[in-house]
Amino acid sequence: MSLLRITHSLLASYMYATDSESPDSAWDRFLWVLNREKEPDTPAMKEGRRFEEEVTRVAAGYTSEDAFATEFGRLLDGGQPQVRLEKRLNVSGLNFNLVGVADFIKAGVIYDIKRVQRYEYGKYQRSTQHPAYFRLIPEANTFVYLIHDGKYNYQEHYLRADTSPIEPYIMLFTEFLKTNKLFDIYQEKWEEK
Repeated sequence: MSLLRITHSLLASYMYATDSESPDSAWDRFLWVLNREKEPDTPAMKEGRRFEEEVTRVAAGYTSEDAFATEFGRLLDGGQPQVRLEKRLNVSGLNFNLVGVADFIKAGVIYDIKRVQRYEYGKYQRSTQHPAYFRLIPEANTFVYLIHDGKYNYQEHYLRADTSPIEPYIMLFTEFLKTNKLFDIYQEKWEEK
């Protein structure tokens, strides 16, 4: 039986593309992700990577001119950066390899660094990221999004006890693909050999 790779990014792209309030471009982005095509870098993506790299440098003991990166970097001091994780799951009779990379893990807490254009509290409440990472790291009980919008730093905390499991999201995703005749593309592009 085949093993299908699944990631939070793929699930998030699907959820955004199927949200009635999303722009039409969200569907194109989902098809890029589904087909594992390289998405063109946007200025926002580049700035996000730059900010995350700066936070990681501060966490490693370096100084920074960026006060916002310094604040998050000091919080993450002593944490383990860029932890690659995998977990095999069976959902609705299909075998999946759930894969993710945690920005930081420290004292049983998973941290993810976000650089956004605009922020409102609760932005990540419906995200598949913390359910996925709680499944990947069973010892962790807290997931913290560290968010910077260009003016301020924010934090959103999620507890394992208050988080739905990832499996129902995966089930809905695969049902959607089958209904919309996209499952063959997923199987071809995401099957692990």
